[in-house]
Amino acid sequence: MKEIFARDEGSLRILTLGSPPGNALTLLSLRNLAKRVKGACASPTVRALIIESNVQNYFSSGLDLSEISSGSDRRRHQPFHALVDAYRTLLDCPKPTIAVLNGSAFLGGWIIAMACDWRLSAPEADVSLSEIRLGLSPTAGFIARLKSLSSDPRLVKEMVLRGRRVAADAALAAGLIDEVHRKEDLQDAALALARRLAKAPPRAYASIKRELNAAHSSDLLWKGSLREFKRLFSGAEACEGLSAATMKRRPRWEAP
Repeated sequence: MKEIFARDEGSLRILTLGSPPGNALTLLSLRNLAKRVKGACASPTVRALIIESNVQNYFSSGLDLSEISSGSDRRRHQPFHALVDAYRTLLDCPKPTIAVLNGSAFLGGWIIAMACDWRLSAPEADVSLSEIRLGLSPTAGFIARLKSLSSDPRLVKEMVLRGRRVAADAALAAGLIDEVHRKEDLQDAALALARRLAKAPPRAYASIKRELNAAHSSDLLWKGSLREFKRLFSGAEACEGLSAATMKRRPRWEAP
């Protein structure tokens, strides 16, 4: 993702992801996102934060596969570490945060959306946490967050064990998405929600949010998740999964 644009509308800070064709998350863009979120959280004039996309049909397709498929092991691990940092920065932001899904939010893209307090979606959007298709796991931290958001354990199982993509209507029914609006109405709906949330008492909101997210903020949890990712990422299945995805073929562990 080459660009993250920031603008203010009154007390609202809006971060727009803008790197066609799919808003792939690079090491640089994730560090930039975390930096901009920290800036919004620290600003006394910002009362709510919106993250949106100006790329047609995509909120984000997830980590840039070309970046994690080449180079030294240390370099290849860094984007996932940056994703965890950006996610935790958003999760720990004391202010209201809203993800606006104008299109698909896959893998790391859905992880960024999960970090927000509210998720608004267009009907055409779909979401996934399908790392298993790459021979990887979302890891314990992100699976725990998905389970806490969803009212449907079967859907969680389908997402993480079969790599199912979930359409907006099913995600809404399961509680993964909070509101669905026509694409042309989506930004106005997000702004209206953000303005309402911006009127909440900030200290009380921050305190309640901290308690709601306490189980997902543990350093011990995230150290374990990073170890889990490193273990799987260094294995043969991840090597084959990433190679297959890059070459747009079926991975060889699949039955014919």
